Amino acid sequence: MRHFLPLAVAVCLGGTVAQATDLVVFEDGRGLRVSAFELADGLARLTLEDGGELGVPMSSIIAIERAIDAEDPQPTENPIRGVEAAAIVDDLRANEMWRRAAGRYADAIAAAADRNVLDRALLAAVAKVESNFNPYAVSPRGACGILQLMPQTAKRFGVTNVFDAAQNIDGGARYLRWLLDHFDGRVDLALAGYNAGEGAVDRHHGVPPFVETEWYVIKVLDHAVKTGQSPPR
Repeated sequence: MRHFLPLAVAVCLGGTVAQATDLVVFEDGRGLRVSAFELADGLARLTLEDGGELGVPMSSIIAIERAIDAEDPQPTENPIRGVEAAAIVDDLRANEMWRRAAGRYADAIAAAADRNVLDRALLAAVAKVESNFNPYAVSPRGACGILQLMPQTAKRFGVTNVFDAAQNIDGGARYLRWLLDHFDGRVDLALAGYNAGEGAVDRHHGVPPFVETEWYVIKVLDHAVKTGQSPPR
């Protein structure tokens, strides 16, 4: 699941949360490190990393991501990874075995993928890894629904009810399409952005060196292969 605006379970419906150090990103591009925050009535009360509190409108926040420290390891960019990822997806297009995994949501996934010019098996694999096709799933950080949309991501892509499977799938597909365009078609970077936020990928100039994100990319592609054709040789 993504760390894009990481809110607690209650945040899907409005509530409070406290987290370890995160980076709050505002509409004007500024970032602020916080140790905790709570949400109520459209206001975010931020507990600053070095002490003190600050209240800001929720509408001014576009993302909350894991804070990146200077000592964080820099990723070693491997261009082969992107080529291989794209090849895997290309190899899936002629096979629809992913429908077996998607079950009752296969048609909605197919329609959303087609509208957004996405590979159907890839979108199904994201849903599998995100929620195991559970439209009512809620993550510890507040991602909701079958494609685990964060509240601000849902709003950004026009989703008014994150627990409506059709809306959630369409919003997730639109976000994945945006990520693919943003990262010039790099499937691995788009998936990393879906998990960790595009800002983290931009700052690291590649897949962020977060164990969860690196495994997320692998798991999504692995599920795509297992629900489609064999991986390319």
